[in-house]
Amino acid sequence: MIFSDVIFKQLPEPQALQVSKISGLLNIETAFYDSLNFACKAADKRPKFLIHYLEDPHQQAYLISADILTTGKHLVFCPNLNIECETLLISNGFHGALTLNASEVEIIEALKSVNNNKLYFSNDAMSRYIQSKKRQPNTQRQIELLSLTTKKEQRVLTLVCQGLTNDEIAANLEISVNTVKMHIQNMFKKTKISSRGQLSYAFAQA
Repeated sequence: MIFSDVIFKQLPEPQALQVSKISGLLNIETAFYDSLNFACKAADKRPKFLIHYLEDPHQQAYLISADILTTGKHLVFCPNLNIECETLLISNGFHGALTLNASEVEIIEALKSVNNNKLYFSNDAMSRYIQSKKRQPNTQRQIELLSLTTKKEQRVLTLVCQGLTNDEIAANLEISVNTVKMHIQNMFKKTKISSRGQLSYAFAQA
């Protein structure tokens, strides 16, 4: 038994079949996150729409690497979804969340929204996330982190904090996707931060 087998489980078959059917009808190419063979999927350079199943986001969200979350769109299914879970998922860079018993209509809305570069979370979770950011004053830590980055990295960082993907950032700044990835990796190394969500959280008020 490999550690990742214990931590991550696949979306239950009934829901997986339903998502596959709906995404096919919507002509949206989705893949189910699999911690064991994701390296094979990562070799494919096409934009990705990954479906995650997290039984406990508080324990598992941080374990998904930044390299994965910076590629494509990410929709999460959770057995017990609440505002705290949603807020955590937003801060970690996911694009939407659904309960395990989500209706067909909800799945369609979520897939369409995320595919169209919109977040799919409850209004309460989005409000709480925005309000928590406004309440946080600049800290010495944030100032120190900002001082470590270059002007070009800060331009990329601003768009990361807005929830844009690497492809969208590249188009916005008229640079290559590889250059975007290089800037983000440089910021990870300089700041000792290991995920895109944590990077956004650390710099949100800087």
